Amino acid sequence: MRSSLMSLTLGAAGVVLLAACGGSTSPYGGGGGGGGGGGGHSPDLTVRNYSFSPTPDTVTAGTAVTFTWAAGSVDHNVTWDTGPTSPPNSATMASGTYATPALSAGTYTYHCTIHVNTNNMRGTIVVK
Repeated sequence: MRSSLMSLTLGAAGVVLLAACGGSTSPYGGGGGGGGGGGGHSPDLTVRNYSFSPTPDTVTAGTAVTFTWAAGSVDHNVTWDTGPTSPPNSATMASGTYATPALSAGTYTYHCTIHVNTNNMRGTIVVK
């Protein structure tokens, strides 16, 4: 009886652990709703107070990427550092959206010039 109860308890704990680990299809991790980091595969990025999310991001060649400022954000911008093409930089703003033209294959890096010394205010987009 005691052995059966112990097996049942361990089995239930295993199911809970597996359920907690599931849900992400990204090889980079969950991404979630938190600040920058985690990575993703979406042409839609969020500009929050002191972070870009997701970063790094991977999109398909020929895709335009849209940055959307989260509600309550302070002023930020998107300024391109490197890439096979040079998309125009965004305006400095606290709300709204900014879309790139369709991006060519390669790796693009960008930052916010206002918060350049904040690690999360840098990002990378890999276009394949």
